[in-house]
Amino acid sequence: MDVTSVKRIHQSDWTESGIRFLRARDIVAEYKNEEIDDKLYISEEKYNEYSLISGKVQLDDLLVTGVGTIGIPYLIRNNKPIYFKDGNIIWFKNNNKINGNFLYYSFTGNKIQTFINEKAGIGTVGTYTIQSGKETPIMLANRNEQIKVSEFMLRIDNLITLHQR
Repeated sequence: MDVTSVKRIHQSDWTESGIRFLRARDIVAEYKNEEIDDKLYISEEKYNEYSLISGKVQLDDLLVTGVGTIGIPYLIRNNKPIYFKDGNIIWFKNNNKINGNFLYYSFTGNKIQTFINEKAGIGTVGTYTIQSGKETPIMLANRNEQIKVSEFMLRIDNLITLHQR
């Protein structure tokens, strides 16, 4: 699995509509089921230009926050174009090697979260880097087990959501 990021988008490239542009705080808000008030976008032209250099996120790729609230996963659940802030978000290019939900739930588990927190270091601001991402211990089951585990975790998530309502 490739672990990387994208070509930097500058604030001057942000637009009010177009291709969704994610920051780490957007991923954290989504993870917490919070509304994002100030969504950002980039133009389709800029997206196409930069995607030729960096590539495009694909179904079942995983984005993980690398600054601020680190280690928060965001699973790409469709092929709708999306771009994100380089350096703040680490991109796990799945290439259909791992069941996407299994990969996502692996990152919510204690083993990977502990690893991320230990790798982030101590200091004013902890960071989870591309290099740390490459070293992340992802335990793999066979494909059928990945599917069963991810389906089970999805059912639990749905039950939790229902109870919270």
